[in-house]
Parts: sequence; structure tokens; C-alpha cells
Amino acid sequence: MVRLKSEAVREAILASAATEISANGYLDTTIGRIAKGAGIAPSNVYVYFESKLQIYFTIYEPWFREQFVLLERVVKRQSSRQEKVGALVRGILRDIADDKTGYTAALMEALAAVKPKDKYQPDLLTWAEEKIEDMVVRSVGGYHHGHPTLKAFAHLMMLTFDGSALRAKILRANAQEDKTMEAVEAMLMQIIMVPEGDLADRKAVSAG
Repeated sequence: MVRLKSEAVREAILASAATEISANGYLDTTIGRIAKGAGIAPSNVYVYFESKLQIYFTIYEPWFREQFVLLERVVKRQSSRQEKVGALVRGILRDIADDKTGYTAALMEALAAVKPKDKYQPDLLTWAEEKIEDMVVRSVGGYHHGHPTLKAFAHLMMLTFDGSALRAKILRANAQEDKTMEAVEAMLMQIIMVPEGDLADRKAVSAG
């Protein structure tokens, strides 16, 4: 028998899941608790979502994309190339990786628990790396989309994002962690920053 879907019930499921995940993390959030918060039977959750992972990404993806939109605005407001790259690195590795909603911490749990049956697709990761490339192209100059160094930088940024989010989840902030993050930021900036002389040369070649 086909069950009719209700947008109100779907939103209730997502609202309940968001509250549970933010408070208790991904692993301790169960379909039963989500259903209880939504005022429905656990079996009814599966009418709307295939798995807890799908519920989680339905919540996390729009939030994550919005953080990048906000970050783009912050980066754009910076005056120098170095300040722009610094804002980009800090925004991803500090603000988004160590967010106060608990969503990114839950991401680490979710990815660690992924099984083949969950049908995980890295579409959001691919999107994030493309957005990083785009911000660098517009902020630093001297690169084009698809440039090997640029692609490597974006990939390294997201690998570091995973590590930062995991450390933020299991370790409390301390002076040593701050120093480590500063060192990581300096390393990433050194990789991507095109020296002013090289940048001028590239512009000259492009003009010619």
C-alpha cells in the first residue's frame, strides 16, 4: 500500500533530526528518537528518507553551502591578496570545521559509519573543492580553473578540513592547537600564493 507523503511531516522529521544531531551527534541519534521528536512512528520515517545518512545530509548540505556563501562575502571584503587567502583558510579550517551547531562534528561520525548500503556520494565534497578553486581564482589571480596546483590546494584544504573537524570534536581548544592551526594556515598559504613578480609575468604573457 502506497503511503501519501506530507510536507509537514517531512519538515517535522528534519526539525527533530536537526535538534537530535546538534545535541547528541550522529551516532547517538537514532531513527526512533527522530520519529519520537516528529510525533510519528519510526516506520513512517522511511516513507520519506531511505536512511539516517540521507536525513543528515538533507540537513547538512544546505547549511554547508550557506557557510561557503557567507565565506565568499568575507573573502571579498578583504583588501589584499594575502588577507583574502588567510580569510579563506581560516573560514574553512576554523569557522566551518569547528562550527557551534555540531553539524560538522556529526559529519565526522557519519562518514566514519558509512556502509556500502548507505550509497554515499561525495558530491558535496566535489562542490566544495570547486568553490575553493573559484575563490582562489578570483582572490589571488594567476590561476585558471583546473590548474594542477589549484586543484591540489583545494583537495588539500578539504583533507585538512576533515582533520580539523575531527580534532575539534575530540580535543578542547588550547594554545598548542592554536599554534598548530597557525602553522597549517601558513603552509597552505605558501602553497597557493603566487609571488607578485610571477603574477605580473603571467599577466604579461596573457596580454601578449
